[in-house]
Amino acid sequence: MFIRSASRPFGRHLPRGVARGLVIALYTLYPIGCALQLVPDDNTASAALSITGLALVVAAIAAFVLLAGSSLQRQAQEEEAKLDERELAERNRAAYGAHAVFSGIVLLGVIYLMLSQDLVSSGKLSLWTPTAFEHWNALFWGFTMLALTLPAAFLAFQKSDPDLEPNE
Repeated sequence: MFIRSASRPFGRHLPRGVARGLVIALYTLYPIGCALQLVPDDNTASAALSITGLALVVAAIAAFVLLAGSSLQRQAQEEEAKLDERELAERNRAAYGAHAVFSGIVLLGVIYLMLSQDLVSSGKLSLWTPTAFEHWNALFWGFTMLALTLPAAFLAFQKSDPDLEPNE
């Protein structure tokens, strides 16, 4: 997902540190915020934790929006005909790495769900599993943002500052 604007058709240039910071913020703030919001309402601090979690999720979404309009996201999502050979090679390398990481995360998640169901049904151990709509919703949007931004994240950590300049 790349948000193209009329004023910046090649995306907004983000310095290397900013791009990497946005990626780190997105991938850490969203899961922490979701976990804080899912704290049971049986203690006195649950409202404060829920509000803090919501603020972290909003910050993660802001990082996602900034990444969606960046030159890195453009390179990751642009049509092949609109990229030069170097950009295309970098994009393909990043997409391959992103696919491997995303597939590994999904596989580990499925293994966790299968093991937790087995351990819970046998009574040996109780592990958390998503049961409510809120749990599945948080997982869905987390995996969606991960899938949409992971190639750009790979580009952010592979490129040096001069390479992050847009082709304007």
